[in-house]
Amino acid sequence: MSKSYEYSSGLSVPIRTYITEKRSLGRKYDKESRIFCELDRYLVKSGVHLPELSQAVVEGWIMKRPNEKRKNQRYRLNFIKRFALYLKNNGYEAYRPALKISSNDDADFVPYIFTNDELDRLLHYFDNLNHSNQYPKGHLVTPLLFRTLICCGLRVSEAINLKLGDVDLGRGILLISEAKNEKKRYVPLSEDVWERFRFYYHEIHENSTSDDCFFPNARRGPHHPTQIYNRFREALWHCGIEHKGRGYGPRVHDFRHTFAVRSMQKLEKTKGDIVTSLPYLSTYLGHFDIMGSQLYLRLISEHHPELIEKLCNYLGDTIPTWEANHNEN
Repeated sequence: MSKSYEYSSGLSVPIRTYITEKRSLGRKYDKESRIFCELDRYLVKSGVHLPELSQAVVEGWIMKRPNEKRKNQRYRLNFIKRFALYLKNNGYEAYRPALKISSNDDADFVPYIFTNDELDRLLHYFDNLNHSNQYPKGHLVTPLLFRTLICCGLRVSEAINLKLGDVDLGRGILLISEAKNEKKRYVPLSEDVWERFRFYYHEIHENSTSDDCFFPNARRGPHHPTQIYNRFREALWHCGIEHKGRGYGPRVHDFRHTFAVRSMQKLEKTKGDIVTSLPYLSTYLGHFDIMGSQLYLRLISEHHPELIEKLCNYLGDTIPTWEANHNEN
């Protein structure tokens, strides 16, 4: 059940309405509701009794706090930008800052996009793992788990929490129920991956129940993300792919970034109109809205600048920079 807060500033009514609208779309919106509680207290302290958001109030709210990381300040900035836009669209007086905050304490993160050759080497490495007495089924589980990350664009948490009952082998479809933003979705498998899933099922899950982990660890439970990360680092070393250190990548999540970018490139080549195709990719990836997928456009802008121009003309000033929001989408 979503948590409720009391709001008493001059903007309490639009705050509650905004939260209600977000939750009506299926989001818990608990973290954001707590941030709104902080904003509401700040508005009361600042003497805001009218339903308006002034420049002075906004600039005070987004000011860097003592010992605060830049990414947290950026979060508050983007948060107030979205709310200010909502207010303006609904007839309220609201100042929407154009400011962009760069990071000094966190290096701007740029996702690592694997080349086709690197992906081929990694898949070959996983497909040829040796049998281990400590993890008797590991040489079967690990290859398909990583192939699923690479070929389906799943988040690590989605893959390791996949249950046998979430896999429809008859139709070649995965139900992603443990998803970010509590947003369930269906992910179709390619013919090749689907065939591997069928073979894997007969080798691993003949006597399993629907609640069993589809990719079990040695104890038949779900993998911990650290186990996946360690396997990944080992694979990079064997495949001669340089790792620049924790926090710099490549990371396991970069398989998802690579999948998204490659999908966009393929859509542009086959469909010809990436603008109308983007919502479909957004749904496939499990993004709450189109904004999450638009972030990937910045990663292909160097090679496809015409796509950025086309989308900017279509969507206006809504495509964010990667630096402005680099959450794990």
